[in-house]
Amino acid sequence: MDPRLCNVEEEVYEAHKNELEPTLAKRAEHYFTENRRVAKGLEAWKSGNSQDFGKLISASGLSSIYNYECGSEPLIQLNEILQRAPGVFGARFSGAGFRGCCLALVDADRAEEAASYVRSEYFELQPELASQLNADSAVLICKPGDCARVI
Repeated sequence: MDPRLCNVEEEVYEAHKNELEPTLAKRAEHYFTENRRVAKGLEAWKSGNSQDFGKLISASGLSSIYNYECGSEPLIQLNEILQRAPGVFGARFSGAGFRGCCLALVDADRAEEAASYVRSEYFELQPELASQLNADSAVLICKPGDCARVI
């Protein structure tokens, strides 16, 4: 049998997960719960349920932190700030191999308020790192497009 997780049925994993060594067990838990979150996320997105989609984004991020042990302290702190920011449905970090970034799904009517909160809280919590950022572009508000395309 090919030992990659993508070749293991979830029922087999569930039946034998307690036999895995602790670190591998956490990685496998992330893999299988992430697959479930993606399926639920598709449904939440299709139905326009920003609250549920945001909760799934946040759960994915927390699993990355606790089960996959990703993220640096400053990035995890930024994620925690985003979770508390007004109007945020959900947040997580991404691309942490080269310092990374955080993204959040935010109520459009509260985007400026959320951005201001994040700037203020992060600059207070991480003054040395924050001093290296361009304050005008440290927090970006983006709007979704119709689809991916070459410009």
